[in-house]
Amino acid sequence: MFRIAWCVLLLAACRFPGTVRPTVKIGLVAPFEGRYRYVGYDVIYATRLALREANGAGGVGGYNVELVAYDDGAELDQATQQARKLAVDPDVVAAIGHFREGATAAAASIYAQAGIPLVAPAVLASDLGQGEAAVYRLGPPAEALAEALLEGVKAGSRPVRLALVTDGGPLGAALAAAASQRQTPLLAAASSSDPAWLVVVSASGANVVVCDADPVRAGEVVAALRGAGWEGTFLGGPELAAADFAAVAGEAATGALFVTPWPLPADVAGSAEFIAAYRALSPDVPPPGPLALPAYEATWVLLEALEQDIAAHGTPTREGVAAALATVGRTGLLGQIEFDGGRNWGSAPLFWYRIGADSVARPSGLPEQPR
Repeated sequence: MFRIAWCVLLLAACRFPGTVRPTVKIGLVAPFEGRYRYVGYDVIYATRLALREANGAGGVGGYNVELVAYDDGAELDQATQQARKLAVDPDVVAAIGHFREGATAAAASIYAQAGIPLVAPAVLASDLGQGEAAVYRLGPPAEALAEALLEGVKAGSRPVRLALVTDGGPLGAALAAAASQRQTPLLAAASSSDPAWLVVVSASGANVVVCDADPVRAGEVVAALRGAGWEGTFLGGPELAAADFAAVAGEAATGALFVTPWPLPADVAGSAEFIAAYRALSPDVPPPGPLALPAYEATWVLLEALEQDIAAHGTPTREGVAAALATVGRTGLLGQIEFDGGRNWGSAPLFWYRIGADSVARPSGLPEQPR
C-alpha cells in the first residue's frame, strides 16, 4: 500500500537546534495514486507548506506538528482502511481529507467512532456535516452552488431549457431539487453512465446543460454534445476546474463555465507569496492547482483550532480540537472562514470561471444568455 512515509519526517529540519518540542500529529488522506492522483499532489504540498510555516515560527502552543499522510486512491475500501490507521494512532488528533465525495462519506463513520474531527476541504454533500461525525466542510453545501447555477442562467429574459447530466453526486441532486422549487423545467436528467444519455439530452431540446460528473467524464460529455452539433451553454461545479476536464474535452471545453467556492490561486489577491513558497518546496513542484488553497487553509484552520485547544487545556486532544473547530475563525487567502451550525463554511463566496480557447480557466461574469 502506497504511503507517503516521508511526510511524517519532513518537518524535522524546521526545528531549532538544541530544542525539543512535544509532538502532535494531524492526518491527511487523499488519492496519491490512480485516476485522481493529481488531487493528492496538489494538496500535499499545500499542507506541507502550512505546517512548515507553523513549525518554523515556533510550533503550535509549544508543540511540533507532524503530518501522517495516506493514499486512499479515491476508493471506498481503501479510504476506510486509511482512516482506521489514523484512528489507532493516539497522537493523531485531527485529519484532513478525503477530497472525493464517496471516499469521505465512507470514512466518516471511522472518524466518528474514534472521535477524530475531519476537515473536508473539497466535498459538497451537506449531510456530511450532520450527525455524530465531526466533519467540517471548507465550503458551502451543494445547495448553494445549485442556486448560483440557476441564478446565473436565469439572469436574462430568454427562456432556459435545462438538462442535467449527473453521476448521482450531491450537486446534481441539489440542482434537480432547486429547479423544481423554482419551477424551472428540468427537461432531462440523465446518468452520465447511461449509454443513451446523449440521445435523451439531445431530444429534450435543452439549451443549457449542467454536468456534475468527474472531470474526465465531464470532458467526454461536453465533447460528445459539441460533436453532435449542440450549441448551448455548458455549466458545472468545481470539478470543471481540474485540468483533466479541458484536456479530455479539447476544443469542446471552450466557453464552458463553472462556479466554485475555491478560486484558482493565481486569481486571489495577495497569493503571490503563497505560490512562490508552494513551488519552493521542491524543484519538481508544479504551480498550485484548484485544491491547493482549500488544503492550505484547511490546514491552518486545524492549526488554529489546535492552538485554541492547547491554550485552554494544556494538552491537545481529539475532543478539544473538535470543540475548537466549532468556534474557530480563520482570516486567510480565501477570506474569513467560520463554520456554521451545520459545520459548513456557509458564507464562502462563489466565483465564476469561463474556459477559453487556450483551455485556461479565467474569472468570468454571469453566463451569457442561452440560445
